[in-house]
Amino acid sequence: MGVLIRPLRKMQVAFIILFGLASLLLMGYYFSDTLLHYTTMQQFPINSFQRFALTILIFPAELFSFGFALYFVYVLLLGQRPQERPRPLDGQEKTPVAILIPVYNEPKEVVDRTLSACKLVRWPGATRIYLLDDSNNEEEKAVMDSLAKRHGCTIVRRPDRVGYKAGNINNALRKTVKEPFFMILDSDQAPVPEFLERTMDHFSDPTVGFVQTPQHFINEGTPIERGAKIGTNIFYSAQCLGKSHDSALPFCGTNAVLRASAFRGVGGFQYFSATEDIELGLRMNQAGYHGMYVPEILAHGYAPPDFAAYSSQQYRWANGNLAILRESWRGILFGRFSLRQQIHTLFTLGWWLVGVATLIYITVPILSLAFGLGTHHTWLPTALLVVLYFNVVLGILMIYVSLHGRVKGEKVKISDAFLQYVLITNSIFIFSRAAFNAAIGRYVGFVRTNKRRTGVGLGLIKWNLLLAALCLGFSFYALVMASISSDLQQLRTYFPVSLWLLYYSLILASSIIFVGKERMLTGVPQPQGTTSLRGLKK
Repeated sequence: MGVLIRPLRKMQVAFIILFGLASLLLMGYYFSDTLLHYTTMQQFPINSFQRFALTILIFPAELFSFGFALYFVYVLLLGQRPQERPRPLDGQEKTPVAILIPVYNEPKEVVDRTLSACKLVRWPGATRIYLLDDSNNEEEKAVMDSLAKRHGCTIVRRPDRVGYKAGNINNALRKTVKEPFFMILDSDQAPVPEFLERTMDHFSDPTVGFVQTPQHFINEGTPIERGAKIGTNIFYSAQCLGKSHDSALPFCGTNAVLRASAFRGVGGFQYFSATEDIELGLRMNQAGYHGMYVPEILAHGYAPPDFAAYSSQQYRWANGNLAILRESWRGILFGRFSLRQQIHTLFTLGWWLVGVATLIYITVPILSLAFGLGTHHTWLPTALLVVLYFNVVLGILMIYVSLHGRVKGEKVKISDAFLQYVLITNSIFIFSRAAFNAAIGRYVGFVRTNKRRTGVGLGLIKWNLLLAALCLGFSFYALVMASISSDLQQLRTYFPVSLWLLYYSLILASSIIFVGKERMLTGVPQPQGTTSLRGLKK
């Protein structure tokens, strides 16, 4: 059975509304005081950008954070609206559905699990499973051939790997697949039997181009797996329903059903971005189609098993989304999109600049101490400074509140929200490199996320540890300067910065928990009826 994603409780909604109102008030006061500050003694205005050069760096990062905080509040509250029940799809008995599973040198056990689940998917019009095999050696091909024969599915191959996963699906739709609807599953995403019964009725609306369901990870025994799972849940459990209400749901490339005529009508996948699924969804929106979201867990898959796999996946997603933003911003702003679709799309794509924003938060205080440049924070009231630092705590609480109690049988704790925050913070170099490369037009191709654990070491987090050491050193320096300060203004300048850098030094140093040997988390439930990833280890 699928597991419904529950709506927020009244207390959760109340907290989110209070958070949103507080953010609005804080943002209004803070930014007005930053742009034009009146001194207490002479009462004449001072412009922060003229007096403090580093304001040019940190002000956009703060605007980014406040903007996303308010957007998160908006999609959470919008997601509370009840979803209309679609009318039944006409002619179900005469409507076959293709199930597409693109693979490339995948572990046999993973694909076997998915194919076994696909055979149990129920639909009156029948289903046909297509195994789209891009494996590049005879041994892997023989394994896929044996699986296809065992499960009675059609195997599809092509002479090249142009476009990777996207090209693989394009090839199948162009040459082999004739069904009017097709379902896409990554090789590790095993569907429940009622997957199509819960999704297909939405196509009774001819403007629905695709129906998206959540990704849900069953492996969560290590910090990297648990953190990745919580991060995925923030998107699928907390945001997607709100986006869907505004006809701005992103197509996420797996656990979805598509209308074949809409797919072909917009030309299928393009290959310039590694997130070709998001880009396809935008072109569907522009062509007059939209996506619908089913807030029910209808497939179970695997989170990246180690930091190397996680880094590869996150880099691909960040670079791909920002590549779309770079290439398509004119079409988003001036094309056939509603204002709400524009807002959702810009926030969906722009979120991946979070690494750059976090890097600015860390480096600006260091630059301020190193070169004596200062920032506008020195003249903010002490009480407001405390609130700004407390924003980190509020952000973690928002993660917790948005996920707590949403999925039956899964407990989300404050520690889970903090773990996800730590993982995002320690991804700053992944995201920043992806953003830089996207900015100069260097786009990464599709890279398969490894399903097996590999040996990982400190080399993967060397920049995190180096920055942690730098933060710690400057934190001590600022603490010394605060201790010898001759007046309150100097103390207010150095002491908060010392605490800020000490905090980030600890967060960055904690990246070591994501790359060590398996550090098992205890007390974490695992869904019944699923296969553990532990059986895949070699």
